[in-house]
Amino acid sequence: MSFDLTYVLVGVALLFAAFVKGATGLGFPLIATPTVALLLDIRIAVTILILPNLLMDVTQVFRDGFPYAVLRRFKSMVGLTIVGVFLGTAVLVRTPLWILNLCLGIMVLIFVGSNMLKFDFTISPAAEKILSPIFGFISGFLNGMTNAAGPTLAIYFYSLKLEKRDFVKAVATIFIITKATQLIGVSTWNLFTWNTITLSIQVVLFTLLGFFAGLKIQDRVNQKTFSRGLLVLLSIVGIILIARALTQAH
Repeated sequence: MSFDLTYVLVGVALLFAAFVKGATGLGFPLIATPTVALLLDIRIAVTILILPNLLMDVTQVFRDGFPYAVLRRFKSMVGLTIVGVFLGTAVLVRTPLWILNLCLGIMVLIFVGSNMLKFDFTISPAAEKILSPIFGFISGFLNGMTNAAGPTLAIYFYSLKLEKRDFVKAVATIFIITKATQLIGVSTWNLFTWNTITLSIQVVLFTLLGFFAGLKIQDRVNQKTFSRGLLVLLSIVGIILIARALTQAH
């Protein structure tokens, strides 16, 4: 086989995506999906990244034991998250993705900008009861359509001022629910075949090093640095979403 720089770039992107996932609890699908799509059909790319996501999320969720507190606090998110994933998947083939990516990217950048300008988006306990199911549905819907639920969840949990480990654990818990639901969805399309399972396992093995390196970084950084890093990541995410939207529009 002749040398192909694309394979190297995809490999580097996967390692980086896994590192970001380990350090912040999100970012893997958003970084990995478009890069793997350089080599494979976008639906196949989404499919083979589900198992690596699930493994990483399970690892992060159970680092400090079973997430009883997360499930108890955010139980109102679960049902509508599942509904959102299935609806997002159903709409996937009917709606231009560039429109959704553009709107999501702009929303993320507005949130980051407002935080840099010191606008405080702290959510009260009363507002949390109302907003949790809404954000659960939106994140599930976006995951079904674009494989990018991370920004929405990050904005919501960041606004709740969760401590670093609680933030990662909460994001990972909801991600497990969305990815398990997505796994059922792609199975109904017959996309989860022996070939895609094999590719998925290869991605898992390849990305483990980046992921566990990210976990080590997460343990060492303080809360303030973590929050700043998260805003930087969200800025990059927003720019990527807008760039993807503009590219898809032509």
